[in-house]
Amino acid sequence: MIILLDNFIFNYFLRIIKHYIIVINLSLEHIKNFLIELQKKGNLYKLVSEAGTADEIAYIAKKFGYEFSAIELRNISSDLIAGVKIRRQDTTPSYNFGEGGN
Repeated sequence: MIILLDNFIFNYFLRIIKHYIIVINLSLEHIKNFLIELQKKGNLYKLVSEAGTADEIAYIAKKFGYEFSAIELRNISSDLIAGVKIRRQDTTPSYNFGEGGN
């Protein structure tokens, strides 16, 4: 009985893992296709270049029919997409605490 239960649990988790692998692959394909379209369409490039965060870019992509999250976009590598250079912005806040005067 314990072996059957363990086998059931194993198969359950295996199905979950397979599902997430499919979702990740689909997201990666959506990101690749979005970046390719971004190179071709000036209006889309303008919208994305005005976006301040990966969340905003993912939202814009969704309006154009591409499904991926900001986290997936942040984790993408230029190596995965030929001819695409990914530029990352430094969004860490920098504060002037009076050193430069106000």
